Amino acid sequence: MLSIRYSDPPETDAEAKARKDSNGPAPKDNYDITDYVQKLTWSGDTDQAARKLDFTIAYNTPAKDKVFTQLNLKVGGFIYLFYRENETTDELNIFQGRIFYRKRATDGYSFDFSCFDDLIYVAKSHIRAVISGTVTAAVSQVCGEIGIPVGTLPDGLTANVDFVCEDKSGTEALRMILNYQQAADKANGTDTYYLPVCIQGKVNIIKKGELIDGYTASADTNVFSSEHSESIEGMVNRIKAVDDAGTVCQMFTINDDVTHFGMIQQIYKMQPPKEGETVDNVKAAKAKLVRQKDESSLKGLGYIQCITGYAIMVQEEQLKGKFYIKSDTHTFENGQHTMDLTLEYMPDKPEQPEIEQQDYAQPVFKSSSNKMKSKRGVSNGSSTVDAGLAAGWDAWGGQTMANGREGCAEFVGKCGSYYSPFLAQEAENGIVYCPTMVSDAEAAGLLSYDTSDLQKGDVLVYGDDDHVVIYDGQGGYYGNSSSRNVTVHGGDYTEMSGMQVTKVIKASQG
Repeated sequence: MLSIRYSDPPETDAEAKARKDSNGPAPKDNYDITDYVQKLTWSGDTDQAARKLDFTIAYNTPAKDKVFTQLNLKVGGFIYLFYRENETTDELNIFQGRIFYRKRATDGYSFDFSCFDDLIYVAKSHIRAVISGTVTAAVSQVCGEIGIPVGTLPDGLTANVDFVCEDKSGTEALRMILNYQQAADKANGTDTYYLPVCIQGKVNIIKKGELIDGYTASADTNVFSSEHSESIEGMVNRIKAVDDAGTVCQMFTINDDVTHFGMIQQIYKMQPPKEGETVDNVKAAKAKLVRQKDESSLKGLGYIQCITGYAIMVQEEQLKGKFYIKSDTHTFENGQHTMDLTLEYMPDKPEQPEIEQQDYAQPVFKSSSNKMKSKRGVSNGSSTVDAGLAAGWDAWGGQTMANGREGCAEFVGKCGSYYSPFLAQEAENGIVYCPTMVSDAEAAGLLSYDTSDLQKGDVLVYGDDDHVVIYDGQGGYYGNSSSRNVTVHGGDYTEMSGMQVTKVIKASQG
């Protein structure tokens, strides 16, 4: 048995005042609309972040029916769906979300609504932050950024996470975080996949394929029909990895699939190495291999626990064994609960294809060869400030320093080595500590306390020798961003997290 309740969206101060001034009705709160509902569909899909609730209510106007009591369900209103197995069991809250869309045609007698649970806010909200700590802490950090509470997380989410989340959606950030745990699990011999779900307004993390106890889908009891398809239309069984010159450097082949189905080949363009990042061309190339695609589905009597992310046992004419639920659609209409499930077979021992790797040549990257060569060392300070600073930024801009978030002096030395003999010497000596650079500048006669006399290429020193950047001559700076963990070109050198310029290293003069 289902019941569905509605609450109006929160009022603004102006709306509340207008309502009180006009003696309008109080906002609806937990109002039962079950008797109005004609049809209801509750669904989820692994390719969609949030679960969705679509429902249709009976609707009419006073002009057509004077005794009909209208419902005004507003966009942004809260919807709560409850399920009860029978009269003796407690209600279970299976959906909690908001109305995102409504539609009515004037020639009909119904009103259609679409709702999403609160995971939609995680999917639609973007964040920019340094994510670090354990997976558990990182999940809490992302949800905290968006203002969504965290519910239950599996034990063992202890992998370490450390990356810059640059304008990613909350669900993209969670996927990146959970990938760290999956990689750690795989290194320990366990193949896992985790996914976020929203339960009663909280983000929970579940492990893919947890079996629903006490339920078996069977043609004898609860399955109307099932389908199973097999296709090689999207198959790719050979990948040629090429460099910038188009030279085939490696080839990856699933020979068994070539034998069975014929050779279907694609090209993978290898990526050049990046400073501070790991580029795994072998892994990326293998990921483009695609095997036979099997799809299964069933229609049957509804079982409320059969939702995306979990697994069920199936004993049917075409389907037998354990199956992962990739998508689910539960329909409630005319007092009957039915469901449509898309399934993925989960064998006890997943088959791992044998991939033959053939190596032919070392890749050459024309687009980055000069840049990467310059990054392996420093210059000698012989260029002009304009030319040298441009070359230094071209070499070191947008990179992660070896000292990470503490790499401000390292960057200044390496970037400035193209125009300043002093900074070239600092870089050559491996100076990465701000106070040491300041002390060396004073000994070289290049330290000034006049913070108003700034020239392009000068090094700005903040606080008590806490941070250094290079002045760009136009009010901005080149420096290492500790929050983003990369080198940046900022537009205003005075905006530095409250720090003030206290000294200047006159690198423009030497």
